[in-house]
Amino acid sequence: MKSTYTLALIALTAACDSKPADHDVALAMSIAKGLVEACPADHSPADEVARNDCADKLTNFAGLRNAMREPFIWGGQPAGGGYQLNKKLNKFNARVWRRMYLSTFMFGSDYTIEQVGDTTVLHIPVRFRGAMSTGAYPYPFWHSEKKWDAYNYATTIHFVIQNGGIPGALRGTEQDKVRPKVAHTWDGLWRWQRAGVAMPYVSIYDYLFSKDNPHTAQLNEAYRALEAGMRPHNCNACHAPDNQGESDKLEFFVYPNQALTGRHDIVAQVMDNTMPPEDNTLHLPAGIVDDSERELLLKLARDFETAGDEALAWEGDKKVQL
Repeated sequence: MKSTYTLALIALTAACDSKPADHDVALAMSIAKGLVEACPADHSPADEVARNDCADKLTNFAGLRNAMREPFIWGGQPAGGGYQLNKKLNKFNARVWRRMYLSTFMFGSDYTIEQVGDTTVLHIPVRFRGAMSTGAYPYPFWHSEKKWDAYNYATTIHFVIQNGGIPGALRGTEQDKVRPKVAHTWDGLWRWQRAGVAMPYVSIYDYLFSKDNPHTAQLNEAYRALEAGMRPHNCNACHAPDNQGESDKLEFFVYPNQALTGRHDIVAQVMDNTMPPEDNTLHLPAGIVDDSERELLLKLARDFETAGDEALAWEGDKKVQL
């Protein structure tokens, strides 16, 4: 490890009374150790068996699970550095992010911990699993060459820790462009089928939840019905990875797993009739004009919300708000 600074912080933790920052340093150390144990950086970037084993371990990593805030914020570090979680980032359900996103990385033990004001930042070195089959990624990162490069060449993930919780993490700006990269050409599809299986396969509920979760089938039906109900209102145009609506905190609706983070927001926005947003080009007001259509969509959104809550609760995932 880059032990000088880390060990200094350990000494500080031991020497001081129980201050919040000291607990955050201890939490950072425990998270780093758990990540390295769960997903060591000694596997091939093409090894999907190792990735799925990593995903299982991260899903059940109690120290990380209990510390993550809901929703969890993830994205690229702002240009110029810093660890703010407020601009051009994505909102995720914590279980979804651990299992789908974090597991695409392997972790090195050469971590450091930094105190930035009232925030503790864990800097952990990473290697990206960039040679897996295309269905193993949360979405086609290669829809943008810049995005695909950002994942493949990333050297560090920064975990932001505050008051015993982890509200988000950032993919560092530093890149190692000597690392290999598998080239892909995007065909314009966010979702596709392979041998009758929905792709990306990690985006479906069978991948996210335990095999014996009794709520998975109901949740899948609720999502499919809601997605069909949103389609006439073009909701997915803004809630897709290319962020056409330029949201500062983007929620994805195009994938079953990733739509979970927005299950409460969808209900609130349909109730308030604030979505879809106003379209000045077409001279359309915000919301859904037809009350019967809005009531139907509200019912579908509530069904999805309830099914999502029940499926996550059965797994024991803790709901912690920012």
